[in-house]
Amino acid sequence: MVRNPQCLEREITVEIADELVLEIELKTRGRVLPGSTYWICCAERHLSTYVWESDDCPPGDKLCVDRLDPEDMMSAIRWGTS
Repeated sequence: MVRNPQCLEREITVEIADELVLEIELKTRGRVLPGSTYWICCAERHLSTYVWESDDCPPGDKLCVDRLDPEDMMSAIRWGTS
């Protein structure tokens, strides 16, 4: 859910590309699987960045993540190791 300054809420769907999920699963040697909470954090971060930079919600209330940035990769590598 995204809430604007007027307190109107919109439900946004964030989709992570399948190849990214597979890439992270391989790089983390199976610690980050498709059902991991890592993906919720990743989706929230990408949505937050989009809203901040665009000052609006994504068109059609859907955001597709087709690339991960270095912060995503480092977070995945550290995920579940502490």
